[in-house]
Amino acid sequence: MTDCEVKGNCKSYEQGKCWICEDYSLYLPEDKRILCKRQIRQREERKIAKKMKKESEASKRGKRAKRKGYTGEKEVVELLKQYGIEAERVPLSGALKTTKYSCDVVAKINGEEKRIEVKRRKAGLNTIYKWLEQDKNSDMLFMRQDNKGWLVCMPVEEFISLIKEE
Repeated sequence: MTDCEVKGNCKSYEQGKCWICEDYSLYLPEDKRILCKRQIRQREERKIAKKMKKESEASKRGKRAKRKGYTGEKEVVELLKQYGIEAERVPLSGALKTTKYSCDVVAKINGEEKRIEVKRRKAGLNTIYKWLEQDKNSDMLFMRQDNKGWLVCMPVEEFISLIKEE
């Protein structure tokens, strides 16, 4: 490097003597808004790296999962509304861990506000579907894990018939 382009703004430049640093590695700016070539290049490299990270496959997977959750919640709200049940998505969809916003959907069932957690899987519920279809005369599936409470799984039509006021 024969001629320094930022010597007027460099603290390392003393009394007309430039240290002639390699790739501006010793550049200490008096005014931090004036950048040397190395700083400009590094800034551009960081921008490109950030853009590449946003376009990465991992980032796309996260966006897909979020979109899939949103559509699942929307489907549940529309399904409940078809049966005359007042329902709406919770803002930020369970991201806020307060008692008011800790679920995905809120529905008014028999005058009570019920909080609904929505899960949508590609194939992770196959066993549950097999258990439900095991006996054509069964309407519900009760299941539990060791040392946990009982859960009830049923087709949505059965659920609607249970909660409808007569």
